[in-house]
Amino acid sequence: MKVITAEKVMHKAENRIKLTYQRYDKLTDSVVRNIKGRKWSQSMKSWHIPYSSDAYKELSDLCRQYGIKLIYKKNNRVAGIKKYDKSLTSDINIGTVSEKTESALKDFKQFMVTKRYSNNTVKSYMNSIRKFFKFYPDKSPDEITLKDVNNFIENYIIANNLSVSYQNQLINALKTFYVKIYNKKLNISLIERPAKTRYLPNVLSAQEIKKIINSIDNLKHRAIISLIYSAGLRRSELINLKIKDIDSCRKVIKISDSKGNKDRYVSLSDKILKMLRDYYKMYRPVYWLFEGAGGNKYSTSSVRNIFEKAKRKAGIKKKITLHGLRHSYATHLHERGIDIRAIQELLGHNSIKTTEIYTHISNKQINKIKSPLDDLDI
Repeated sequence: MKVITAEKVMHKAENRIKLTYQRYDKLTDSVVRNIKGRKWSQSMKSWHIPYSSDAYKELSDLCRQYGIKLIYKKNNRVAGIKKYDKSLTSDINIGTVSEKTESALKDFKQFMVTKRYSNNTVKSYMNSIRKFFKFYPDKSPDEITLKDVNNFIENYIIANNLSVSYQNQLINALKTFYVKIYNKKLNISLIERPAKTRYLPNVLSAQEIKKIINSIDNLKHRAIISLIYSAGLRRSELINLKIKDIDSCRKVIKISDSKGNKDRYVSLSDKILKMLRDYYKMYRPVYWLFEGAGGNKYSTSSVRNIFEKAKRKAGIKKKITLHGLRHSYATHLHERGIDIRAIQELLGHNSIKTTEIYTHISNKQINKIKSPLDDLDI
């Protein structure tokens, strides 16, 4: 019997229902593809649908129609609509926004675009603030109070176990919205922000980096991963590089319009320069340094897939993402004695506090400390 397993997950700061099935077959896949709002997640390697009773009912009805068993993972029983996970319907009370609110949101988006906010910031601010106003469908923006904001934080964000960063994102979005669009004296600064949790990122050793790069046979893929590590690039910076950004005479790479709308220069290593020359002779890119299909920019998912495949092939078990190459670059620079201010400039950080995290990862000082165990006669 064909089986679909449904599971509540958090994906990109949003509640979703992840759907998995034991093995691929056309019928099961077609059922999932027919659900409104379904999306494929490359990171989860599965389909996911909206976290709502309507989507879940549609899934249940289709499974019943085609004789597919639907199991809800929470208690491993065949799921009935709204039956086994009460939190499944937690979004039901979120309605639609009024025309007045919709107009204000449109002005807010236009303001952010005009001010050259990054696409990611515009998208995340709009998603979080729209969710907030949907929580109060009967209130216009000028009727919102600080009590409403705190109520949303308590009964939606915290109740659904959303992240600290999502909570701060909402507060930042509301602050910008009310100051720039509504000019309302809603003092968002009085809202208590959550305590920040400081996580130290995982980094790879130089030997692990070597294993990953040496595991890549394709010259283009090898150049991509090597360049990200050698210059500490973000993924978006890598795919936005143009051929003209490589200055072989000055041995620098120009990073244009990066995070925070800043330009900067990073060093161009001799090994990377040679690799890029070999790559250019073979692939002959026209405009973008790394071209995808039809001469367009290389996709972000393709870059991530290259790294994940190389990591598996190299036998690296450490839990680390593509961005870990940038963390590793900064950490290795610090371990070699490069000044933290210079690392800040190379990474393009606004604040030295952001860069100082690498002083806590680097083994430069840690390895100088002798463990008291070494003095014991054991």
